[in-house]
Amino acid sequence: MLFFKSALYLLSFVWVFPTVLWAYDPHSNLTKENKLPKELSEIGISDVTGKQIDFHIPFKNEEGKEVLLSDYFKKGKPVLFSPVYFTCPTLCNHHMNGVMKGLKLLDWTAGKEFQYIAVSIDPRETEEISAPKKRAYVQEYDRPGVDTGFHLLTGSSESITALMKQLQFRYTWDETAKQFIHASGVYVLTPEGKVSRIFQGIQLSERDLKLAFLEAADGKIGGFVDKFALFCFQFDPYKNKYTIYAFRIMQMGGGITLLILGSFLFINWRKTKNNHRQGVK
Repeated sequence: MLFFKSALYLLSFVWVFPTVLWAYDPHSNLTKENKLPKELSEIGISDVTGKQIDFHIPFKNEEGKEVLLSDYFKKGKPVLFSPVYFTCPTLCNHHMNGVMKGLKLLDWTAGKEFQYIAVSIDPRETEEISAPKKRAYVQEYDRPGVDTGFHLLTGSSESITALMKQLQFRYTWDETAKQFIHASGVYVLTPEGKVSRIFQGIQLSERDLKLAFLEAADGKIGGFVDKFALFCFQFDPYKNKYTIYAFRIMQMGGGITLLILGSFLFINWRKTKNNHRQGVK
C-alpha cells in the first residue's frame, strides 16, 4: 500500500510539474511592457534598392558654395553615400570611422575609382563644421588626389528632407537629449544615381565594398580578377554582406569538368588517329 501511494505521488508530480514549468515564463514580468518606444519606431532604413535619386537637389560644399548632387556623379564611377550629421556625439563618428577604416583597406582610391559623399541631416550645420571635419578625414586617408573624391555636404531643411525622403532614411530629433536619433547605414549608388546596395551598421569590409562598387559600376572599373570575384559572390540582404554563390560555383565546377573530359577525349582521339596512320593496331 505504501509503495502504491508513493508511486501515485510520483506519477502526479511527473504529470503536473512539466505543466507548471510550461506555464511559468521567467521573463513575463519583463516582456509585458517591452514595447518599442515611439521615438524608435519612427527611425530606420528601408530597402530602396533600384530607386533613382534626384540629381538636382542643392547643397553646400565645404567652401560654402552651392552644388548639386549631379556634380559628384562622374561617368563610370560609383558613389558611396552616408547620411549623418557632423556634430553627432556618438553614432555618426563611429559610422564615419568605420567607413574610413574600410576605405583605407581598399586598394582603390576615392576620386579615382569612386566618390564618397556624406550629407548632414542637421540643417543648422554649415561649412564651418564640415570643412574642418573633411580636413581631418582627408589627412587620415592620406592618399594623393583624395580631396576630389571625399565630400561633406550641408544643406537647407528642404533639401535634406527631400533627399532623405527619397532614400527612406527616417530619423527624429530628441528634444531631451538634444540630438538626432537615427540608424546607421551607407548607400552604394550607380554612376547614374540609382541605389545599388545598402549596408547597415558601422563596419564595412574591404571585400563587400569592392564587390558593391564593381556591381554598381557595371564592370566599368576593376580588373579581370575583381570581376571574376563578383561572379562568385552574391549579396545576401539577411547577412548584410556578400556571400559565396553556390550555384555559380557549381556552374564553374561543371564547366571545368567538361573541359577536362573534353581534353581527355581529344588527346585520346588524336593518339588513336596517329596510331592508325602508322599502321599500329
